Amino acid sequence: MFSKGLLFGALFFVPLVLSAHHSVALNFSDEIVTFEGTVVSVKWINPHGSFVLEVTNQDGTSEEWIVEMLARIALQRQGFDFDAIQEGDQIQLSGRVGYRERTIIFGEAVLPDGTIVRERSPVRERFRK
Repeated sequence: MFSKGLLFGALFFVPLVLSAHHSVALNFSDEIVTFEGTVVSVKWINPHGSFVLEVTNQDGTSEEWIVEMLARIALQRQGFDFDAIQEGDQIQLSGRVGYRERTIIFGEAVLPDGTIVRERSPVRERFRK
């Protein structure tokens, strides 16, 4: 009886897990933007790493952008340097604008010393022009 319940539970939850994955194209446009800002917070987590970038507009007001990246495990597998982007860093960021307000998918960042930080992802390469 226990094994039937376990089997039912597994079969019931599999579709829920599979539907949780989403395409980059569903969340981000083809519009590429580049701006400079200060890294406010960093989260190297699964399912997506992210950081918040505070950007000062031309009128002097500031706004925070959420920058979405690959999952921590995917970044780890490609040898990403997690110390490259830290809170307080002034960076120049390029990426594709999200459909949600003030979101962007990470394309590349240029650090103050000129170092260029990128993810190595076939999906990201498709969206770079």
